[in-house]
Amino acid sequence: MIGPLKDLLGHHAWADAMFFRAWEGSALLEDEELRTRTDHLVTTQEAFLKVLKGDPVLFPERPLPDFQQLKGRCEVVHQVFKALGHGLDADSLARTVRVPWFPDPPCVVSVSDALLQVCLHSQHHRGQNMARLKALGAVPKNVDYIIWLWKQKPEARWTR
Repeated sequence: MIGPLKDLLGHHAWADAMFFRAWEGSALLEDEELRTRTDHLVTTQEAFLKVLKGDPVLFPERPLPDFQQLKGRCEVVHQVFKALGHGLDADSLARTVRVPWFPDPPCVVSVSDALLQVCLHSQHHRGQNMARLKALGAVPKNVDYIIWLWKQKPEARWTR
């Protein structure tokens, strides 16, 4: 499971970077729906990192971030996920963590399942965002996993 999970984390970063590059190339940087959904996506990634590190998870009230803030936060999150991925082994993946925003009954999952959830949650919202770009006349990117494999598993590139 370690190899495929590391691959999913690599694809996750690449796909998020591709989304931000597509969004950046559009005239939609101020689109509130894209900013709101992307803030949710990145905030969830940050929250899971806190869960995995055993830090308290807080969801502070704050103004809706702009494009550059969202992109910067997402890039940092993926740097941390990449570092975390280097230290994955069977024991660390089997360790359990508690997801505090699902309190009753307590949501206790393995680190492996938590990382899988982050990738799948992001993929869902990234797909919604790509569809929004297309609906508003921008050019979305195909970020299917098979495309990433076909391109020989490229690293995330955050600049255009």
